[in-house]
Amino acid sequence: MTKEKRKYKKESFMQGVFAMMFSQVLIKLLGLVYKMYLTNREGFGDEGNAIYSSGFYIYSLLLTLSSVGVPNAISKLVSERIALGDNKGANRIFKVAFFTFGILGFIGTMILFFGAHYISNIILKIPEAEMTLVALSPSIFFVSLICVIRGYFNGNGTLKVTANSQTLEQVFKTVFTIVLVELVAITIGVNTKIMAAGANLATTVATIGSFIYLFIFYKNNRTLNVNAPDVVTKRRKYSFYIKKNIVCIYANFIKCYFIVY
Repeated sequence: MTKEKRKYKKESFMQGVFAMMFSQVLIKLLGLVYKMYLTNREGFGDEGNAIYSSGFYIYSLLLTLSSVGVPNAISKLVSERIALGDNKGANRIFKVAFFTFGILGFIGTMILFFGAHYISNIILKIPEAEMTLVALSPSIFFVSLICVIRGYFNGNGTLKVTANSQTLEQVFKTVFTIVLVELVAITIGVNTKIMAAGANLATTVATIGSFIYLFIFYKNNRTLNVNAPDVVTKRRKYSFYIKKNIVCIYANFIKCYFIVY
């Protein structure tokens, strides 16, 4: 690698790091904005926040099982292939992971959607949370796919994509939280349960928006590093072999997550 290339790679990495730092600060500020709005909105307040938050406990658990550690797992495998110049292998890893975690995310969505009544009434004992769970359920599927795409680009050293998608998602979430809550208040009246569901629906809308952005970016940039020569290996990365590697790394991240938390 020439001096110029090393310098360019270092600058690109630092740009990605600064983009991630800026993104996290902006996300926190926007999160503060919509949370203050919900807390002070007439008809929402503490009761609305209780309903709004209760659904997130179950949602977070299913989301953890379907997506936590996925970006890191995919990033590790993709970066290994890219380092060897095996771009076809990197793209194959992405496709297998996209399909595998898409299925896991879909299962999580179905569990939350069809189990919303049982979860809210029997497990949480907060019947008002049923609609919030239903509103959140599609997010699990889309977050699973988002994590795979982010992992793919992280493995390519393109951190700015993740930063941009996270910022875009939080902007959507802030805007749609306010818009949907106000829309409910205007059309139905001050109904805390439905307003809370609307606030959670904003999360789903924001997630879908982030997925669309990432998927379009992937379609336009999936041939990153195409100039690097492909490596012909004796042992080809068949789908089962790729899945086994992904699952092993993913399982380690899940184990570490539950040990820490």
